[in-house]
Amino acid sequence: MFKKFSFFNHAFLRNACLLILSPKLFFNHGHIPPKNHKIPNRFFGLSLTIEDLIEDPIGAVEMCRQHKIRDVTLLIPSNRISEFSATFMDDLIGNDIKFNLKLVLINEEDIYLEWRELLDLTLLGYQAHIASIEIEMTSFTRKALHMFLNIWTMTFNIARLKKIKVAGPSIPSFSPFFNDMVFKLLKDKYQLPDIHTINLTNEMDKEPELIYSNFLIPKLGKLFRFNLIKKLALIQRIAESFNIKTIYGTIELKRHEITSYTLRAISLLTASGRLTKLYVPYKNAEGILFLVDRMEGMTYLGSLFHDASFEIHHFKNEREQMHAIWARDDKTLNPENFYHIEDIFSAKIFDSHGDIIDRNEFKITDTPIYLVWRSMNPITFIDTPKALDINVANIMALS
Repeated sequence: MFKKFSFFNHAFLRNACLLILSPKLFFNHGHIPPKNHKIPNRFFGLSLTIEDLIEDPIGAVEMCRQHKIRDVTLLIPSNRISEFSATFMDDLIGNDIKFNLKLVLINEEDIYLEWRELLDLTLLGYQAHIASIEIEMTSFTRKALHMFLNIWTMTFNIARLKKIKVAGPSIPSFSPFFNDMVFKLLKDKYQLPDIHTINLTNEMDKEPELIYSNFLIPKLGKLFRFNLIKKLALIQRIAESFNIKTIYGTIELKRHEITSYTLRAISLLTASGRLTKLYVPYKNAEGILFLVDRMEGMTYLGSLFHDASFEIHHFKNEREQMHAIWARDDKTLNPENFYHIEDIFSAKIFDSHGDIIDRNEFKITDTPIYLVWRSMNPITFIDTPKALDINVANIMALS
């Protein structure tokens, strides 16, 4: 496992063991999203690639305008710096957009001077619109680490001079163990980030609710009940131990479609209460935009059933309340098994794309659907849900 992380072998294992033995790893019920927290009004941002900016700049502008998106990450791969132009931002600036410039270190080539030139040119005309500069580390060889630290130091010094926030290290799979060690390296250089960024893309490849079978070492994940929610909680603890209070997440497209796992993960990430902001992809984002329009500013009231074969997450604001619902393990469930029929008929029901669906025909599958009621409507479940293997003691009462 550790061969590809050769430069980390001794230091990484030592640091990981210290983290495992520390109090940071021990907390109760961390795998369940905490109840009763408000989702920030500018929680969602948009992640734009160079292709997005070249092929459909007007579409990106229109999406930001229609959905009131005010934060945009511009992805700049280190092997494509020459293709990026600061003028890509011109159309978006009129919509009061704040930008995060994100350099993604794709390989180990020396791009120090090229990146320095891009920063100088971009900040010369657009500094007022740049909220943060981010460096993403994607490789774990000794040479890659040295390059990351070298680029980080230069970027950090420029950002401090220009009074712009620094973000990173956005390690893929956002391993708490690697994040902790990189933070220690940056702390020794007095160069800790203002914003801790995490790349969540690899989390979209599996059911996001699953308890990890392995977490650094075999069976550790199951022992500590680590899933996506608890992993985020640990990341927050680690960041706060370095006095970093702000955490941004990013989801990027690995394919040309948004999967059901992606939509489920977005609901869970929003419910987690650990992220300050979540950047989502631009392409094929209809289902995501439904959540962008509805979830910002809502209060997350909690997960209604714990450790069941399905998920129901309750969001509410002054106007409406919403249940985000899906089944796990490829199950198909009849909503009448646990919702009263009158509650089904009083709800507006939306599919994963945000389109209204027929309440007489819908089923609960592994793809999320959303039931929306007026805020003041009382919603009650059947006392003993039929045809379901549920411990009713794990049912959270609705108010």
